[in-house]
Amino acid sequence: MGKYKEIFIRAVCFIMGVVITLTFVMARERLMISDKENITKDSEAMDDPQADITYEEDETVAIYEDKEAGAVETEAGAVETETGTADPDKSSSSASGSPDDKTSDPQSSAGDAFMIDGKPSKLNWNVEWPLISEENTLEWHAARETSYDSTKKVNEYDKAVIANSAIDFSGVKITILGDSITAATNLTEEEREIYNYPKIMSDILGCEVVNMGIGGSVVSRCASNHPMVDRWSGIPADTDVIIIMGGTNDCLFENKWQFGNIEYELRMNEGTFCGDLDEMCSGIKWTFTEHNPDRYVKLIYINPMCTILNDGVYATDPGNMVEQRTFAEAINAIAPGYGFDIIDLYNENFLNSHDPDVNREWVTDGVHPNAEGYRILAEHIASQIIQRINE
Repeated sequence: MGKYKEIFIRAVCFIMGVVITLTFVMARERLMISDKENITKDSEAMDDPQADITYEEDETVAIYEDKEAGAVETEAGAVETETGTADPDKSSSSASGSPDDKTSDPQSSAGDAFMIDGKPSKLNWNVEWPLISEENTLEWHAARETSYDSTKKVNEYDKAVIANSAIDFSGVKITILGDSITAATNLTEEEREIYNYPKIMSDILGCEVVNMGIGGSVVSRCASNHPMVDRWSGIPADTDVIIIMGGTNDCLFENKWQFGNIEYELRMNEGTFCGDLDEMCSGIKWTFTEHNPDRYVKLIYINPMCTILNDGVYATDPGNMVEQRTFAEAINAIAPGYGFDIIDLYNENFLNSHDPDVNREWVTDGVHPNAEGYRILAEHIASQIIQRINE
């Protein structure tokens, strides 16, 4: 009876939290709409060296310039931006306490393949793609502009990257391990087959994209909802790119004890988010990179979008539950140490449903994108993949 009582209490708390959160969002949206005409773009004039954003709606293709972007040609002409370099002082450590040492040789000795880390690769990956910057934070991006405006600009840039890419993805196999956002379980069955973002990515890139998304899936075993730490072994052996998008649902079920500890010496506890995230990432690295001499496999972790999903749960029990930003910090601290690139949707303020405009147009239930939102998400991930490849 104690177990059912606990489940009942947590369910009631969750429902109350969601009601509180949605009420707050609706009230804030009404206030923002009434004041919207008075909003200025003062933040865009900030003298900050971290990024430079230019956007002209009248141009054929708008360009979003970021320090991590490469050169992109558009119909308006050639636009060049600097590609950052990895800073070893800011990189996450591997299990041995040092970051991965990667080298790349674009010269091919296997037909149309490239040699990376001494292994043939179907794509010429830029293994010196910038590592995580401690300065790239949700707070910094949110202070500069709204998530809605930022997402629109990023999407225009993503479209330009895709339109101007000459990379041949034929024969490439991508596998995405995820939850309901990857599975698009919020859509009808007919819509789901068309608009789930892995399907859209497949159409964009022209390659096979395997969708391993399951609604409600978590990273850790402590929630026992199709934990990814147990599911990653089902990734096809012939996969060329492995993408994980997980952690959104863990925010609902895991308290501070179940979250565990980010520090390596303290994180190795099975049944905690940090411990199981470490186990999953290290297992994938061991299987697909360290003990796979036949080819190079690219590993990518998508840090999920910031959503209102966690707010209600955290508000009902702030002394016990864990904020979403803490889960995002754990992903950025742990996954890169096992060779994962990070696509940091959380800190980039991308499709953040706390923004009423994003909530109204693209993430209508506060968590899952609608058909248009999935298109924007798919284009961003496809663009991020393209940018990491030397053409």
